[in-house]
Amino acid sequence: MSQECSIVEDLIPLYKKQKLQAPTIEFVEQHLTTCQQCQRLAHSQPTQDEYLPMKRTLSFFHIIFIVLSFMFAINSSLLGNQKGFVISYALFGCLSYLFYKNIWIVFIISSVPVFVWAIINNLNNGLYITTYSFAEIGALVIAAGYIALLHTIFALLGAAFAILLRRVFQ
Repeated sequence: MSQECSIVEDLIPLYKKQKLQAPTIEFVEQHLTTCQQCQRLAHSQPTQDEYLPMKRTLSFFHIIFIVLSFMFAINSSLLGNQKGFVISYALFGCLSYLFYKNIWIVFIISSVPVFVWAIINNLNNGLYITTYSFAEIGALVIAAGYIALLHTIFALLGAAFAILLRRVFQ
């Protein structure tokens, strides 16, 4: 078994799931045309999910990351007049994008926790809600949306920086 065979053997599960980039697919297919042993291996390997433990680990880390984003939303607030707020949320957005590689997930985990926390935190605050009228609750929801939007803008700026970093280092 050559070194190329061992590389192709490792790539076959990803090849079968079509998870490889074009140059790697070309490499595997070129090798499979010349190597009978790897051809047999490619046709005999089951397409079961060999990476289930890895998926569970990633799911665990995703849950931890989302919990941390809620905790981050609770501890950081534009209303708290924290000067490090802008940098910390930009860093949070950058790390979120590097972890998830999806701008929509960055948007969701930077806005939803803040929105929910702003509502919960101010729902029983006498300065904001006195009569629980439709107008007061509407104002609370609009204010919470505004606070979430500000947090999200800084997180998306951090994500934009992460996108630039990925493009520079690819």
